[in-house]
Amino acid sequence: MNHPHHPVVVSAPRGLARSLQPWLLQRSDDDFIPATLDDLRGVGGTNGSSGASGTNGLTRLRDLRARATNKNGTLKLFQPIQRQFHLALVEAWCDMPGEPRVDPAKIEAAGLVLRRLGAGGQPEGWMKSNGRIRGWVPMTRVGGVDADPAPVQRAQRDLTGVADIDRQLVAFSRERPDTALEEQSIPLYLAPPDVCAETGQTLYYGLVPTVSGEISETEATFGAAEGFDFGPSSSAFRGHLVQALRGEEMALPKVGADVSRSWLEESEQPGANTTLVRFVLMLRQLAGEFDAFGPTGGAILQALHPLELTLVRRNGEWPRRTVRADDFLTKAHTLILAQGSVPGTVEMPEVWPAMSAGQTQQLHTAMHAAMRARFAAMKAKTGRFDEPDARYQLRAFVRLKADGPCPARVVWSAPSDPFVIAAWYEGAGAPPVQIALPDPADKQLLAALKPNVAFVVPPSLQSLLMGSAKDLIDGKKPPPASPALTWICGFNIPIITICAFLVLNIFLSLFNLFFGWLFAMKICLPFPKIPPQE
Repeated sequence: MNHPHHPVVVSAPRGLARSLQPWLLQRSDDDFIPATLDDLRGVGGTNGSSGASGTNGLTRLRDLRARATNKNGTLKLFQPIQRQFHLALVEAWCDMPGEPRVDPAKIEAAGLVLRRLGAGGQPEGWMKSNGRIRGWVPMTRVGGVDADPAPVQRAQRDLTGVADIDRQLVAFSRERPDTALEEQSIPLYLAPPDVCAETGQTLYYGLVPTVSGEISETEATFGAAEGFDFGPSSSAFRGHLVQALRGEEMALPKVGADVSRSWLEESEQPGANTTLVRFVLMLRQLAGEFDAFGPTGGAILQALHPLELTLVRRNGEWPRRTVRADDFLTKAHTLILAQGSVPGTVEMPEVWPAMSAGQTQQLHTAMHAAMRARFAAMKAKTGRFDEPDARYQLRAFVRLKADGPCPARVVWSAPSDPFVIAAWYEGAGAPPVQIALPDPADKQLLAALKPNVAFVVPPSLQSLLMGSAKDLIDGKKPPPASPALTWICGFNIPIITICAFLVLNIFLSLFNLFFGWLFAMKICLPFPKIPPQE
């Protein structure tokens, strides 16, 4: 069957469709694999079984084909948390008169590969090498989209059969870093013998993964979406900065006054002075986005060091007093954001002056580099399905055993239609999980709800809880806690759930004023299930 004149085809089961793509199912039943295997009995031959049960199975598998799409019309698969599961079905057959099935004994292995479509739609495989996960790697690095997923099999393909030449080829391949890359394959399982015998087909099925805990050991890259420039000179990067950090002149608040820790709270009050709010935002951007006052912020402070800020002239003094921008900002950050203290006082300068083009470029380059370092520290490694709206494709393969003069080889199906993976919070049409709440009006029931969870509360938190609720709302600090007492508080989980449910509904009503989402996400229906309390 493996003779070159008798090519092998991997396709959707022919009873379902004459398609070279895998057949993708979306099922929500609990025992979806046994149910699928039972339905497969109806796909025998090219026209399906003629029996009633076979016709029903054929109809179900056609009806259960994955069809959901996103707003762009791209096929969408769901995650297990959404109580939806996806299976791929394929068949291996010989493209010769009569189209006989491939003998399973001649197939060494079968599997699926799930590939991401990267820049320009170029396929990328999830790779590992030498026991380490390398993440998404362009398929061009392993020989293209038809390359065998296993590096050992790829190496065998290049051998000539001449021992001396093959030894040199193997030695040469070991020096190439991509030689050991192994594309992760998803197992395809052969349908039980009775199913294959009844249908007269060699059928395989496999679970399509849409979630993964695997983390690449390759560092995450700080990059914008395709076609979007967020470099240090881009308008998008400059546009999100306050005026001073854009290199422009900016008015400063409370000119000539001593910088005070109270300015932070003052800036957060309704109707606060806009120049004060903008100055605090500048400190927040430098500290939060760029870590300018932390271990990686040296280049930013160095770029600001040549900038001199003029202080208010007092009693006709000459020359004018100045302060270095980096020194002033460091102390202002300590006082306002860190709520710390510095030696002496810190005076607010007259104005933040405009910077030269060269100074601005140096500052933006330093801030962009610091943002990249900040991103690497926060994002760290990338997960397999971390990229939102990424598009993927599936391909099925069978690896045929060597047969006489014919070497072992891999036969591929056509790639599936591109698809995206739905975010975990999207609905998938499955019935919602029901959580029964106790009736707060039933005194006997509530008396039976004993504490079934306990919280160990540290002294400082207990002191906060024992304070006045009005003081908490007004932002007043609680009295100091006794360091010798740690508390343990017991609660009942259903009662906690009722409290959370009531608070949720209160906040939903408030947020609905702004977002109008209440009627889309909350549906309440009466049903006469529980008799009213006497």
